[in-house]
Amino acid sequence: DGRGMRNATVTIGDRKGFARTVTTSSFGYVSFEDVAAGGRYTIGVASRQYRFASRIVEIDGTLANVDFVGLE
Repeated sequence: DGRGMRNATVTIGDRKGFARTVTTSSFGYVSFEDVAAGGRYTIGVASRQYRFASRIVEIDGTLANVDFVGLE
């Protein structure tokens, strides 16, 4: 319905296999600290209710407004 999903698990990982995982806020937002600019990362979302496709993003500064839409 377009609203953010709370308590979803979001993971960001780099090419070396280093990954960090956080849980979304009550509004569906998440923030990662110390992510190096100029890197390529895979971002994935997990939820009990929905499936999401992972995305590969290149970060060249601040990355904002990355939205995931459930596959089902």
